[in-house]
Amino acid sequence: MKIKVAFLPTGPLAIAGDVCIVVDVIRATTAIIGLFDAGSDRVFVGGFRSDVAKARAAVGKNGVICAEQDDGSTPLGFDHEPSPSLLSQLDLSGRFSMLATANGTPAILAADRAGAALILIGSLRNLDAVAHRAFAEASSRNADITIVCSGQLRNSRIAIEDSYCAGMIVSRVCELAKDDVELEDSALLARGFTISHNSAVEVLLSSMTGGRFIDNGRQHDVEFCAHINDSIIVPVVATQSVNGNHPVFLLDA
Repeated sequence: MKIKVAFLPTGPLAIAGDVCIVVDVIRATTAIIGLFDAGSDRVFVGGFRSDVAKARAAVGKNGVICAEQDDGSTPLGFDHEPSPSLLSQLDLSGRFSMLATANGTPAILAADRAGAALILIGSLRNLDAVAHRAFAEASSRNADITIVCSGQLRNSRIAIEDSYCAGMIVSRVCELAKDDVELEDSALLARGFTISHNSAVEVLLSSMTGGRFIDNGRQHDVEFCAHINDSIIVPVVATQSVNGNHPVFLLDA
């Protein structure tokens, strides 16, 4: 089993047949987990600038639709910005949700287009749970694991918070495999970066993404995204062959 890290979801993603974990720590994948923690039955994801009418039709009249503009605020017609700290406090029991962001949800769509065998949604908040699920799935499928980082500025630049989370996942999988895995250079780089930092909250607060959200009065979201293992939920992108608990459906596949 090989472990790889794609620091951006752009360009040719060599992930066909892999078990993939998509990570957008600030804020999309953390928000998706928060929607399920709040009780949502399913979550739809769309690309940046998703159509509000299509989103509303997907979730139904009782559903919640969330999206962001470039500054992180809520576009006209959507209910909420993708704030994990806000969304996790809602009561979404029995309701559907939809999320569209500038980086995280396009990365999920890119992983699907690149032919990943299975796409899991990861963050610091479900770190151990997603590492266990990925290792179990890759072992049973005789597949490799690729962690796809969403990056920032519409997937154009590497985000250190995603790289940090990727390195944490690499370390967890190595522990599960008792180091009987092959780390590609990208995984070694991510793990090395993580080892050199002691505090997730310091990494996130000092990141470029974190700085932008702090400047916009959203430091609470950055700190929320730095919490480790507060959730055991592992959302899974649903396909014809994969469906189950905490399914994520693609609106713009």
